[in-house]
Amino acid sequence: MNTTISDPSVMAPAAALVPRLQPWEVMGWPAQLHRSIWRSWALTYARNRNNMAAIHYFNKCIDEHDDNHFLTLCLRSNFNRRIAQAEEALDDSRKAAKIAPWSAIVNLQIADALYDLNKFEENKMSLHNDARLYSGTKKLPFNYRLLVVNSNFEDNLGDSLRPFFLKNLANMRNIYEELLKPEKPAKASTRWKTLKDLNECDVHSLVEKKKVRISPLEAARRKRKTKIYYQNYLNDSWIDIAFLKTLRHNPIVLLDKYYNSAHEREQYLNSSYECVKKFTKMLHARSPMYNETYQRITNPEILEQMHQENRYRIQYQTRRNMLSILRTIRVLREQKDIPRLRKFVSKVMGEFVVLKTRRIMPWKIEFMNEVYNHLALSLCEIYSIPDYKVSPYDNDSMCRLLGVSPLKPTEPQGVVFGDRSTYAYEDSGAAFEQAQKYKRAKAALDERLHFAKLPIERSYLLYEIADCLLSQNHLVHCLLFAKRSIDEAVRANSKIWQFLATMLQAKAHAILCKYERQAEVLNNAYKLAKDLKSPSLCTFIELCRMLNRDYMTLRKMSILVATKRLRCRISNRSSSLLPNQTSREADSDKMSAL
Repeated sequence: MNTTISDPSVMAPAAALVPRLQPWEVMGWPAQLHRSIWRSWALTYARNRNNMAAIHYFNKCIDEHDDNHFLTLCLRSNFNRRIAQAEEALDDSRKAAKIAPWSAIVNLQIADALYDLNKFEENKMSLHNDARLYSGTKKLPFNYRLLVVNSNFEDNLGDSLRPFFLKNLANMRNIYEELLKPEKPAKASTRWKTLKDLNECDVHSLVEKKKVRISPLEAARRKRKTKIYYQNYLNDSWIDIAFLKTLRHNPIVLLDKYYNSAHEREQYLNSSYECVKKFTKMLHARSPMYNETYQRITNPEILEQMHQENRYRIQYQTRRNMLSILRTIRVLREQKDIPRLRKFVSKVMGEFVVLKTRRIMPWKIEFMNEVYNHLALSLCEIYSIPDYKVSPYDNDSMCRLLGVSPLKPTEPQGVVFGDRSTYAYEDSGAAFEQAQKYKRAKAALDERLHFAKLPIERSYLLYEIADCLLSQNHLVHCLLFAKRSIDEAVRANSKIWQFLATMLQAKAHAILCKYERQAEVLNNAYKLAKDLKSPSLCTFIELCRMLNRDYMTLRKMSILVATKRLRCRISNRSSSLLPNQTSREADSDKMSAL
């Protein structure tokens, strides 16, 4: 007999998926066994240097079950110390101390965490307090750590501190005043300004980053100091740290455009480098650089003599390099290889000379003047009489004479559906690569210009920037930088760089077809060529002036012809209208007589 349920309140349960459980969860093992499994996994991952997984299982063992688990807290504290996370290690040790305040292991972990945080005073106080609580073999580790921290105090405040203060006494006052400078009260600002300072602005925009510019000489000093710092504390491993530092931003390693794991690789490299930096800072706090230097000094007079000999060796090598550079420049001038010469001068002046001081290179200004004058003479050799006939009826004759390409409108490129070769991409192609190349070159020149002080060097840099802008057809900006180059050349009393910058202005006006302004520029160039006493340059400029006058004459003639044609058209129209107008007047007279 079949029975049915008529009560509507009694309904079948809804279908649901069974949660996926791990084997040890299905068996119903106790929580204590689960904690032992996760603790074992965490230790295994820690030995294999899989730090993220180890932290995950340590947290799972402590947070989800028993917050007061003593052994796991001690193990996680030791692990955090090994990965240079001394703050987290101190927190875990203090949590464990609340559970077992009389444990010597926990108190030792607290002291070691304070020692890793470079809190030597607190570490010494903690060790003295804890040493009174124990006796026998339990007291020996505290006494050993007291000897270590006392030796660290001796290294920091011992005999090595006095010569360090005497050597840097001139800079101590500025540092002391900077530390004691009172903080300025915050100015009252609007709500949007407050939110912007807190990075909580409601407008989604890029946060402005202030870039701190460092001179090339200061950057080289910092690089050298960093190298010595790692060599002192890591010995031969410093080269590995320098390699790791460069790997963090290496696009070949990150491959951020091809794989989705670039962020994880970058995060892993940064965490590894930060770990090494923390460990080296610990070593530096225990035994500073001035103490390491003081311990290596056996005879100060011999050390000073070695420094002097090393400086003389660098001076002699720098002088030999200067003579070699000048010989190379003369050879390139004889070969008339202007692009290679410009590239060589840019590399030498931007990477070698800028890193030398007046003590190492006593004749630095004279050397720079000679190099830039050699380059300017080579650039002037470009302007010579051509071996072909120059015709004013060709609108591009002036551009070809000055060695620039005329500005022409770009041809529209047709796109064929399905043919990928006809597609135009903004971030690819030869034009894009060329534009990026000039952009990087201009950025490097701007960086050098910010720290350049010699007027002839500033004139050269402004000339190169103007030339980059001219090659990219930014003609208005090119004229502005060329004018600034002329002003710097006037300050340097360099006629040849005034002439070169003036010829850049002539090139820009030739592309823009501004003949009247071109006439003024060519007149200035002719005066400078006469001051340089160069007949070849005077002849070339005179040819340019004659061609420009022909252009102006042809333009006036074309305007006159166009005006005459317009007048003829107007007169023809008026003559065709006169007969009709007279007939209409006669008809109107007849109608009035009737």
